[in-house]
Amino acid sequence: MKTYAIRKRLRTPARCQFCYFCDGTLATGIVWDLSEAGWRAACERPVCVETESTVYITIHDGKQSHSILIDAAVVRWSDGQVAGWEITRMDEANRGRLANFVEQLRSVGQTSETGAVSRW
Repeated sequence: MKTYAIRKRLRTPARCQFCYFCDGTLATGIVWDLSEAGWRAACERPVCVETESTVYITIHDGKQSHSILIDAAVVRWSDGQVAGWEITRMDEANRGRLANFVEQLRSVGQTSETGAVSRW
């Protein structure tokens, strides 16, 4: 029987590309849900639970793209090529960029839910 931990923070729907290292090779994937603590993503290759990697997430801020460097993230659950990642080490500048981006996503989601026009 699988055991599950309760997530510390809710994830917000997102669609971002990310790159990670898998068996010494750079691989890519798509982030589907994102929070300040981690994300759910479809990965190019299956990843095993407890896999640790440096990760780059590409975010779009208007018409510009920015990469957020995550020094270390660990796969906490995996179902083939879909996996849940937890951020374990990240510098403050990138943590701030990620938090701002997640907050933007949340405010857009709330605006969309109330029926107002969204800029996204």
